[in-house]
Amino acid sequence: MTSKRTIDQFGTGESGHALAVIVCCYTVDRLPTLTRGLDAVRAQQGEHDELIVVVDHNEQLLEQLRSALPDDVAVVPNSHTRGLSGARNSGADRASAGILVFLDDDAVIRPGSLEAVRAAFGVPTTVAVGGAVHAHWESGRSPSWFPDEFGWVVGCDYRGMAADGAVIRNPIGAAMAVRRDALTAIGGFSDRLGRVGTLPAGCEETLMGIALTSRYPDSAIVRITGFAVDHEVPAGRGTLRYFLSRCRHEGRSKAVLASMVGPGAGLSAERSYVLRTLSTGILRYLRQFATTRPDGRIAPVTRIVAMMLGLLVTAAGTAAGAVAARKSNAAAFEPAADPLRPEELVSVVVPTVGRASLADTVRAVLEQKHREIELLVVDNRPSSGAVAELMSQFTDPRIRVLAQPVPGVSAARNLGADRASGRIVAFTDDDAVPDPLWITTVLDTLRLDGKGRVGAVTGRVLGTDSATPEQAWFEEAGVFDKGEQPTVWAMEEFEADSALGTFGAHGPFFPYTAGECGTGNNMAFRIEALRSVHGFDERLGTGTPTHGGEDLDIYRSALLHGWAIAYAPGAIVRHYHRDNLADLRVQSYGYGTGMAASLTKLLFSGQVPPWTILGRIPRGLHMLLSPHSTKNENIPAEWPTHLRLLEVWGYLIGPALYLRSHLTVDRTGLLS
Repeated sequence: MTSKRTIDQFGTGESGHALAVIVCCYTVDRLPTLTRGLDAVRAQQGEHDELIVVVDHNEQLLEQLRSALPDDVAVVPNSHTRGLSGARNSGADRASAGILVFLDDDAVIRPGSLEAVRAAFGVPTTVAVGGAVHAHWESGRSPSWFPDEFGWVVGCDYRGMAADGAVIRNPIGAAMAVRRDALTAIGGFSDRLGRVGTLPAGCEETLMGIALTSRYPDSAIVRITGFAVDHEVPAGRGTLRYFLSRCRHEGRSKAVLASMVGPGAGLSAERSYVLRTLSTGILRYLRQFATTRPDGRIAPVTRIVAMMLGLLVTAAGTAAGAVAARKSNAAAFEPAADPLRPEELVSVVVPTVGRASLADTVRAVLEQKHREIELLVVDNRPSSGAVAELMSQFTDPRIRVLAQPVPGVSAARNLGADRASGRIVAFTDDDAVPDPLWITTVLDTLRLDGKGRVGAVTGRVLGTDSATPEQAWFEEAGVFDKGEQPTVWAMEEFEADSALGTFGAHGPFFPYTAGECGTGNNMAFRIEALRSVHGFDERLGTGTPTHGGEDLDIYRSALLHGWAIAYAPGAIVRHYHRDNLADLRVQSYGYGTGMAASLTKLLFSGQVPPWTILGRIPRGLHMLLSPHSTKNENIPAEWPTHLRLLEVWGYLIGPALYLRSHLTVDRTGLLS
């Protein structure tokens, strides 16, 4: 969906690149360090290198530097928005060299660094590099309570960082370099992020890194420790007050970032940092406490306390920022602009692993009354050859078969959506049979929405038959069927055609569980809605460790983004319910793991304050366990007790499965 570029345009990888070193400054207080830093750059510049100093909206400093610096140093004002992002963009505008090296005004580059940068860009797939940032504390050393894992608080390296030569998501801003053409192609640094004056915000480098690897998927951002700076850390940054302030602002910046690119990409490294780096750090300090003399035990204890405080304050900042970002997104929500035509092309995506029932699904889609369709069958197990064999009987030109070797229904759906030609993308499964008016009803429902607010349509899911007791139980329980009442689900009501139905009441779990909206085997999205939420999260769903939850997640994401979801009972899909107890066991367990995994993702995503989810756990337990709850009131008396227990077990183990999936699944949604 996003226009991709290959790395070939960066050249053959020959060494000898000209560099433009850009140093941004804003205050006269840092003049001594700035002067030393500029001298260090000039000492290792090549003949064709440039040195550009950008002054961020400080006329006194601008005139002072123009008078003091030699003519071969370009001193220019920030011609963009005030702040570090705008200053860096101004420096990039002034540069003519192909490689841009960004340094801070309180960092001094070490000898040999520019040659290390030149060598790194000799590899044609390198789009950006991050250097080593060594803390130079004014007091001579870090405070005894300061955890090594929190070096990022003062803009420096920290314990747990990637090794030399490793591929990283993004560099640290005090020492980074990027190809100028690539930075220009992604629009430079975002002025929604980054430090302004002394305000300790950030994340503009993270957004740059995500945007670069998204636009240039064959490229790499590499950590090069031969490119190194000594970063001044004044005494004022060695206080607990600054530590917590920086954590809070970092959390808020992460929330803004997640709202821009999606929590999957925006917070992926941070989740790994919490799970790996901080957990091992706590164990390390506990070992120090146990093995040191009594008079040396205070430091490891205070570092553990600082780590926990930092984590909590960062999480709180993320939560607060997420609330603000969500309000901003809702205010900035842009509904679909172009009206849909009666003859609109609808793309139907069917992910499959080659079930025999796929043939019935394909026939039902091809027999839709609405003829303007394309059918994308996504083979999620191409090595087996089963799908190719099943599809060989069909010759309809509206069919395309796509191979998706990445396991998981989310990865398959994302590929189908990415290749879809229609503005409406409908999804069903290979064990489901849509009624002939399915697509007609979906399209009619969307065309009733004159405001362009409805981003998705769901419908009824009924059983194909009830030949076995297990199928009869499932149908009686109404697990899939949401009833006969047309309903619109939205965060806020809006003026809508009454034919769309009434607005659904917000229960205590809305929109977090999102199960009331529909099910994944009968859903259709405007392509704008899919893109706005970055597609399906590939850490969730059948074929991943979580076994499900991807449909709940995308419904919730669409609602939080500002879209409405219309439930149209006339859009009917018939499902082959599990006809034996063994399959029902797997399904019940998967319902528990999927829901719990989806909620775990929400808890860690920063989209809502954590206490919003945690505070609903008691009600959730009642809903899950009480036979009289709305969830269980239709469960037949014959429903085996052990199926409920399996679902409960799924809820308990679901968070761990989500974390496992997060650590093992690399691709997360359409953004990638």
